[in-house]
Amino acid sequence: PTVGHPRQDLMQRPELVTIAGAAALGAVVGAWLSNAVGRALRRQRQAVTASSRDTAVDRSTRELLHRSKSLAPNSGFPPESPAAPKVELHVHLDGSLDVSLLFATSKAAGIELPEAVPLAWDPSQPLKVREPVEQCSTVQEFHRLVTCKGKQSLRAMIECFEIFTPIVRGRLRLIEDLALRFVERQAAQRVVYTEVRYSPHLLATGGSFAAGGQVVDPNPVVDAVTRGLRRGEAMFGVTVNQIMCCIVWRPDWAESVVDIANKRKNDFPCAVVGVDIAAGEEHFDADKYPDLYGPHRAAMIRAQELGLNITIHAGEDTNADNVRKAVNEYGAKRVGHGYRILHHPETLKEMVEKRIHFEGCPTSSLETGGWEGLDAEAFNWFRHPIVDMIYAGASVGINSDDPSVFDTTIASEFRIAKDGMGLTEAQLRQATMDAIEAAFVSEEEKDRIRAIVSAV
Repeated sequence: PTVGHPRQDLMQRPELVTIAGAAALGAVVGAWLSNAVGRALRRQRQAVTASSRDTAVDRSTRELLHRSKSLAPNSGFPPESPAAPKVELHVHLDGSLDVSLLFATSKAAGIELPEAVPLAWDPSQPLKVREPVEQCSTVQEFHRLVTCKGKQSLRAMIECFEIFTPIVRGRLRLIEDLALRFVERQAAQRVVYTEVRYSPHLLATGGSFAAGGQVVDPNPVVDAVTRGLRRGEAMFGVTVNQIMCCIVWRPDWAESVVDIANKRKNDFPCAVVGVDIAAGEEHFDADKYPDLYGPHRAAMIRAQELGLNITIHAGEDTNADNVRKAVNEYGAKRVGHGYRILHHPETLKEMVEKRIHFEGCPTSSLETGGWEGLDAEAFNWFRHPIVDMIYAGASVGINSDDPSVFDTTIASEFRIAKDGMGLTEAQLRQATMDAIEAAFVSEEEKDRIRAIVSAV
């Protein structure tokens, strides 16, 4: 058959991409690149490399760039490599716990787990905990139990947390050791700067996503985490600060979270540098959930008054309006996820103009249902919202979110961004620089981190 435009044939005739036809296809593409259209493509690629935010590049051109990217010279910057310095702003400590240590603890003598726990959104349907954990005879079985691959649901992810957090809850030495192991893994992936977030209340004795229960004291948990992080910093030479999370279903904890952050905001190393609201976005709906909206918004307003930094989960699996509320009503300077902002171009434009940073998490977006539709079902990463957000001029970073729950690593997320989404190495370098600019640290600290990243 006659071969026409390379992009068109590669899309419409995938059978062309075979071992037998590779040489012929390469010759066709090579000849095509030698004509005027090919020269225009090379000029376009140079423009994209020079400026990772070229908003003039439309989707069809980007698809061509992506599918022919192997013809471009390598810039020498492999961001997915373990040796490449990285910055991670959106990673949950309680979603990064060492699975082997959790499994060993679950089998230790004297460990008592609840038979079941109530689910925050439906207390009438308790989730079994003890039986499924006890049935795991190997760490591999336990690993499958506490990951949520393929479920594509935010609530399924939270159910995973409900399975393993009872193993950790209130065990301060274990929490300290888990924090140390977290730093060790970050260092192994060359994450030179991390802002790790967690809910200290959830890890405290009596903590639960569901309302009611015991009054908890989160401060011993923060002390334990801080000890572990500081030991890790001293041993592995990376920097880790903390973000305290409010939990959407526990508005009674919100003021306490702000108190902790304010008390520990200058307690370096491993200080608390910001606050977040996690585990859902129901609190944005003042009409449907006034009991959630009022306390959480009041806590964020108080956080602003105290000069605390704010990042909020918004627009993950909901709508663009939640992103607008997070920024304009709650005072967020960064947004966790925010993929649904593409449904409302005016809000996207506003966020670009305000230089709001989006904490992108590729695998998480698939597994929680944040990335939806036929493209997600087909794993067509090239059409992921992060790609359009970057080309629209948004500040977007690459993060792993809950690597233990999603069975991923930050290096894997960068590989998806490069090989799946088709982002250039220049764009990935810019994503790292954008994350540094958005970090909740001083300008002097940002300069130090930039120097480390730029040295490679």
